[in-house]
Amino acid sequence: MNSKIPFQTIVDHCNDAVIVTRAKPLSAPGPEIVFVNKAFTALTGYTAEEALGRDPRFLISPEADPETRKSLRQALERGQGQRVRILNRSKTGDDHWVDLNIFPLPGEGQKPEYFAAVIRDVSEQQNIETRVAELTKRDPLTGLLNRRAFVESVDIELQRHQRTQNPFAILLIDIDGFAAINERYGKPVGDQVLKYFAELFDLLFRAYDRVARLGDDEFCVLLTDCNIEQAEKSAERMRALIERSEFPAGNDEDAIRLTASVGVAPVVPGDDDFSQLYLRARDALSRAKELGRNRVFVVEDV
Repeated sequence: MNSKIPFQTIVDHCNDAVIVTRAKPLSAPGPEIVFVNKAFTALTGYTAEEALGRDPRFLISPEADPETRKSLRQALERGQGQRVRILNRSKTGDDHWVDLNIFPLPGEGQKPEYFAAVIRDVSEQQNIETRVAELTKRDPLTGLLNRRAFVESVDIELQRHQRTQNPFAILLIDIDGFAAINERYGKPVGDQVLKYFAELFDLLFRAYDRVARLGDDEFCVLLTDCNIEQAEKSAERMRALIERSEFPAGNDEDAIRLTASVGVAPVVPGDDDFSQLYLRARDALSRAKELGRNRVFVVEDV
């Protein structure tokens, strides 16, 4: 290879950040940085003088995935390269996603003497992917969780319950007479009623509770760390607020009066998937409707 080729000049004109570190030691004080290009400063905010001699791990955000960090460490211990997406932190304290491509530079005996890393900012791509992934979990009309995402949330809570015995419950909510609203006022008004319910739920429930639209006018709420008495009070508070609400019909007619029926099902020993809770909540909801609607019914015996 021609040693007169100005490789540093070439690397300095790259758009991606490039750093080179010594291969050892991996433990403290760590493999020191011996080279960075100009794009490194543009990406991280650190000058070459501020970076040289430091362990490159100072660039990784404390919020970075521990498993990704672990796999990186294991690859370097084996003298192997690796390519990962990881969360880094700039000099200003801002986190950004990067594509990190590390590869060994062999010395004598073909053992790695240095590691080089090419770092590309992929924050915009990561944000797009995150938004797309979030959209697949959301009901497009109301913005609430869809059935699949809600089932996953309940299954996770069931796993936690099996470890900790934490109480929780689900509320199954149905808008009384929703089909008649659609028939009388039209589907656009019906859709606005569904959105209105979603807004009410946002006000009524805690930030860590999970609310979903399962289909049509059927909604479901996961109340975490909540016993049966607390779940019933929460359901009754919601029912009463809905009963006091009026929704404008958008014409000269009177506002639409809304009510809802609610079935409450707490977790019980033996529950191991969403369907068991859902069927009990469904039975409770049916009883609420049979008893005249606009009421809460709680499953207490299994």
